Amino acid sequence: MNIIISGVGGQGTILASKILAAGAVLEGRNARTGETIGMSQRGGCVVSHVRTGNVHSAYIPAGKAELLLSFEIFEGARCIPQLKKGGQAIINTTVITPVSTTLGKNSLDVEKVKDYISQNSHAVFVDADSIAKKCGSVKASNTVLIGVAYGLGVLDLSRESLIQAIRDNVKPKFFDLNVKAFNAGVAACEGVENHEKHG
Repeated sequence: MNIIISGVGGQGTILASKILAAGAVLEGRNARTGETIGMSQRGGCVVSHVRTGNVHSAYIPAGKAELLLSFEIFEGARCIPQLKKGGQAIINTTVITPVSTTLGKNSLDVEKVKDYISQNSHAVFVDADSIAKKCGSVKASNTVLIGVAYGLGVLDLSRESLIQAIRDNVKPKFFDLNVKAFNAGVAACEGVENHEKHG
């Protein structure tokens, strides 16, 4: 499987890629990951690639990803060309305002961006930050999104492997929080129809 994870530095995209890759390895499959990081420590864009199975490169060719997990709606739109036709996009509705907009050079139209994503993918929109905050920390939004993907049935991984992968990749004191966030993401999928979920 080919998975693109996009977001902004500090949101936990790389941890999410590690969890998904570790889950595949636990099930006896090969997994490769790679990142494209632009000033990630200062809020720059981060794109992680996760590939499982018999692949030779960590990087997914454009138009070949089956799944996009995005931690921020504009970064999600930026990565839509990475998805294959009919690919699944799971998008956190969080908006992180770019510096150019803050300075008044550009404007944001969230609804137009949502329309673009929906027209070019099977899109699910979820307020992962709010769900994570209710679980104890907004920093767990990455495991919320993994839970959403699992709940929608688009991850070829078992719950047991994912929970073990979380255990293996987060500090012990944050394990319960992340499992709670994962389960909350799964629960957020209940009743999702037509590939649309507005958190």
